[in-house]
Amino acid sequence: MNRILITLGLLVIPVIGFCDTLNYWHVYYNDSVIAKFNSDSQDLKIEIDRSKIKEDDTLTVRHGDDTPCINCKFVLFVRDEKKRKLRITETNEFWGKLSFGLKDLIEFGDKNESKRYDFYYWEQDDDGGKTPMKLILQVIFEEIK
Repeated sequence: MNRILITLGLLVIPVIGFCDTLNYWHVYYNDSVIAKFNSDSQDLKIEIDRSKIKEDDTLTVRHGDDTPCINCKFVLFVRDEKKRKLRITETNEFWGKLSFGLKDLIEFGDKNESKRYDFYYWEQDDDGGKTPMKLILQVIFEEIK
């Protein structure tokens, strides 16, 4: 009887349990880390004081996971809250820098009255296959007093 229970347990446990890839990403303001996220992160919002932004300030995202894609293109693009595609950047390097100029985003936002920017990420392999696009960051530019 014990053998049957052990055998049954060994057959059922792998079906119940599952393994998931852990995705993680760090957000940099210029060269300083301002946030670290992973696939379990719930709150993806960052507020930046727009009055302190200088002309050459950048926001950089570095994304990785525990199963890196070989020969892939890593893509990050930004939409405003009205779903308009603003900017796109890509790299061929795993954990590579995906950067945007902050002044550039703010100028576009001022023209279109945008306050929130949604950052989406995906990977594309050599055959054109893509991972699902996922929201990894929301940035809000405000005058913080």
